[in-house]
Order: sequence, then structure tokens, then C-alpha cells
Amino acid sequence: MTESKKTKEEQLNDLGRLYHSYELFGVKNTANTFFSTNQKCKEPTIVSYMLYALSKLKVNVSSEAEFMELFCADGYYAMLSVHLGYSRSYGLDNGKAKHFGNAEKIKKVLEVENCFFVRQDVNDLTVQRQYDVVANIGGLYHLGNPEEVLDKSYALAKNFLIVQNVVSMESNAEDYFVSPAPNWDWGSRYSRESFDKLICSKNWNVIDSHFNELESNEALSDRGSVYYLIAKED
Repeated sequence: MTESKKTKEEQLNDLGRLYHSYELFGVKNTANTFFSTNQKCKEPTIVSYMLYALSKLKVNVSSEAEFMELFCADGYYAMLSVHLGYSRSYGLDNGKAKHFGNAEKIKKVLEVENCFFVRQDVNDLTVQRQYDVVANIGGLYHLGNPEEVLDKSYALAKNFLIVQNVVSMESNAEDYFVSPAPNWDWGSRYSRESFDKLICSKNWNVIDSHFNELESNEALSDRGSVYYLIAKED
């Protein structure tokens, strides 16, 4: 069977077990069970925030809305934003994990237009322009300076900021914070309470917040997940 005759499902499966399931695109690809289970935990809240923001931005059919996904990995939410109705999207990732290497390939298979991927470390990103909606999803725990990047995410957002972060369930202390070990690029941890305290200290306009558990993660330090939809005030 030539590649031109392969279905989208077959073309995605040729890439192996992917980081995300693409069922919302109408394609039932083979996804890594560990990650796809966590996707089912995170996706409903994140997508609802994306749609809420879009509904507020879409004054009419021709209204444009740009979406930026930080720490995009395989670019799932960047591609999904266009699928949901955003006019243009961007996905940024440092490319250290193998998932980013599949982003362009998946985009081509799914025939997603007006979605652009940028290989860049978020710490090197300058706030030279804003995007209507910025999604900071699942990357803060990789950083030694999560609050600094959180502030940058807010500055990048013109209208809405979506935040999802893994939090530890080993503690409920409001001052809990664990930095990554020396030479590690992951392991930064807040508790649910300490991260919420951090968000509240910013005096941002939090439209909605949510907490649930990532069911694939057995360790309590990796199991909690917090979500925030933040509106930029005029």
C-alpha cells in the first residue's frame, strides 16, 4: 500500500505510539496508554477553557484569534486550537524530548493549516508581541524558575492565559516548593495549596480554577493537576 493511499490513522500509527490520542480530530491512532490516560484527565478542562476564551474573542465569524501553546511537545493543543476555530496558532518547545520531532509530521497528516511550530526555550522567548490566548500547559515542573516563566506567560497573553501544572499531593503546605535536583531539567514541585497561593498573590483575574488527579501517575508527587483560566483586564 502506497503512502498516498494510507488512511490518516495508518499514517499516524506509522509514527509509533504517540504522546496524544487524536480522536478529537476524528482519527483513532495508537497512543501511549500512560500519556493518553492522563490526556483524558486534563483535556476536558483545557479544551473547555480554550472554547470559553474563543467564544469571548469571536465577536463575529470573521473575528481572528491567535493561540500560543508553550511547552507544546507534539503540538497537540496548538493544532487542536485551529481545529476548534482559532484563526492561527503557534507551538513552542525546546525540542529536547522526541515528541516535538513528530509535530510537523502530525500536522501534515491531519492537514492542519495556520499552525506554526517554533523550536525555542521558553526562557529565551522575549515578549515582543502578544497572543490572544496563551496556554502554559505541563511545563512549569521542568523549570528551576517556574514563577518567572509564569509571569512571562501572563505578559505574552493579550486576552486569556490558560495554566495547567502538575502539583505534589505529598503536602498541603502553603509554602511547599521543591526545586529540581542539580543538573536535572525536571522535578520542580508546588503543592496544590502553595501554587494556588502563588496564583492568588498575582492578583490576576481568575475566571475559573480546577483540580483533579492524573490517574496514570502513581507517585503522589506527580499525581495532582491544577488548572486556571485567567482573563487579562483592560
